[in-house]
Amino acid sequence: MVNSNIKVIAIGNVLMRDDGIGIEVAKKIEKKLLEKNIKVIYGETDVQYSIASVKEDDYIFILDAAYYGKSPGEITCFQLDDFVSKKKGYSQHSYNFLDLLKLFYPGAKGQIYGIEVNDVGIGLGLSEELQDKLEGISKKILDEIEINILNLQSKNK
Repeated sequence: MVNSNIKVIAIGNVLMRDDGIGIEVAKKIEKKLLEKNIKVIYGETDVQYSIASVKEDDYIFILDAAYYGKSPGEITCFQLDDFVSKKKGYSQHSYNFLDLLKLFYPGAKGQIYGIEVNDVGIGLGLSEELQDKLEGISKKILDEIEINILNLQSKNK
């Protein structure tokens, strides 16, 4: 697998405070990813654009806000293979990016990084708590992506 088949897709709504954490992390790490020929896609809330940016043989890293009841800024990572949609059929207005990804690309490979939120109320900018942790979150995710890329490359030799 060449790095041009590796993509980072940032999902989230920057108008809802911490829901935009995936976008903010992508902005912080984009330069280093581009140096490695990894495409960064700002899907935000545009599900169709995000899906149209994916190809069957891509390896995808998804950055998104999450609420698992953990501490704000804590990162939960799981394999895309482990994501199971409970929805059947298709309706444009009731599906999120992960649902459509599994529908259109059931064999899609990659990882999801869910970043625990603090405040998803209407407003611009991250909560103070996540803003204070943004550098550390970004570094940790970049490190994880780089490790996973090395693992992918060693498997494909």
